[in-house]
Amino acid sequence: MSNENHFMDKVEASALYTIIGVILLFSCAVIVTLIAPSYVDPSWTSPTSPYQVQMYEVADPNIYISNSSNGERQVIRHLKKGFSLLAFQEDELTKIIASPNLEKFITHASDKELKLTSNLLMLRKPKNSESFKAQEIAAKIKKELMETWSKSHPKAEIDSQPRPDYIILELFEHANDSAFAVSNTDSILENWVDKDFILLNPPQEDYHKDSGVIYVLNPQEFKVSKNMQGDKVLWHYNPEGIALKNDHEIHGQPYGFLSRQELILMGENIYKIEGCWYCHTDQTRTLIQDVVLNGSEAYPAPPSSANEYIYQNFTFAGTRRIGPDLSRVGVKRPGRDWHKGHFWSPKTASAGSIMPSFQHFFDNDPRGTGTRSVNLPNSQFEAIYQYLMTKGTRITPPTQAWWIGKDPIKTKEIIDGLRTLKE
Repeated sequence: MSNENHFMDKVEASALYTIIGVILLFSCAVIVTLIAPSYVDPSWTSPTSPYQVQMYEVADPNIYISNSSNGERQVIRHLKKGFSLLAFQEDELTKIIASPNLEKFITHASDKELKLTSNLLMLRKPKNSESFKAQEIAAKIKKELMETWSKSHPKAEIDSQPRPDYIILELFEHANDSAFAVSNTDSILENWVDKDFILLNPPQEDYHKDSGVIYVLNPQEFKVSKNMQGDKVLWHYNPEGIALKNDHEIHGQPYGFLSRQELILMGENIYKIEGCWYCHTDQTRTLIQDVVLNGSEAYPAPPSSANEYIYQNFTFAGTRRIGPDLSRVGVKRPGRDWHKGHFWSPKTASAGSIMPSFQHFFDNDPRGTGTRSVNLPNSQFEAIYQYLMTKGTRITPPTQAWWIGKDPIKTKEIIDGLRTLKE
């Protein structure tokens, strides 16, 4: 009987110790979660650069992508008065005219500083008004430019030298507080300036105060023409058409625009759902083969750091490299056409690849979900492409090379024989 009581005493004590242990473990977990992050190097958990912040928070939500009814890819920007920073810069072939009150916003070729404004101004073909005869002024300037060029090229006709095609555009103030502009970018890098620029308006947004800013160069309004085909509305870009009104209109039918922010998040989910992380890692490790493979010819890349992933909902570091690492794919493979060919037929784009084809990223795919007679990329391709293009491209601004001077394992010294792995 005494032995039985002694056994029960041990059971009760064991249960008590277990409960105390659970409480201690839970308390430690709470302490680590709440307190430890304050002692972490902030550079690991903060954005890498103002460019990274502005790409995700300023550019992505205001760049929209869709295909017109004829399959032509359209990229547009949502410009907002007091928010978007705009520059109107001349070059050898492009000249800008403006009424006297807007002349100050033009950056001429002789200007040393790029002029930026948050006023909603845009460019258009010269258009006469009561106060400003833009068409006559443009014709006069173009004539003078052609005469000057002819004098400096007296043998142009003999040598069959083509004449320059000068473009004269008028700067005007848009009537609304927001508008959509044509974008010529491929949506990987943005115009960036961090020196020799001046903001002509008082800063109205936090990013206006950064040491460098993303800006839109020479915006022109995006307009479309629509026509009916049976009960279906078709549309295409037309500079002489009608302007789009608001976010609700461009998201709806027939346009179907999605912001780059929406596409990147969609691409992240596609990457997860399709299981891309089974075969691809998304981390440049602190190994010589990694930093050399993901760097440039002259400089190795720095290993991946936590702040590269802070704008992702999911981080797919991965563990297996059946396919190549993707942490710098936006730098190493920026070509949109290459990715189209690779997703459609991986073995054709990369000899020996065992990657399956992703033809459901295209219309008229083998699964029967497409509606077109040609294989045009659909929103799934655009989403995965935009997601992949964030890899390695946003760490620092385009004016800086993020890999130069950031070689913690001294790879160049090891390769040059000046240092061994044991040191």
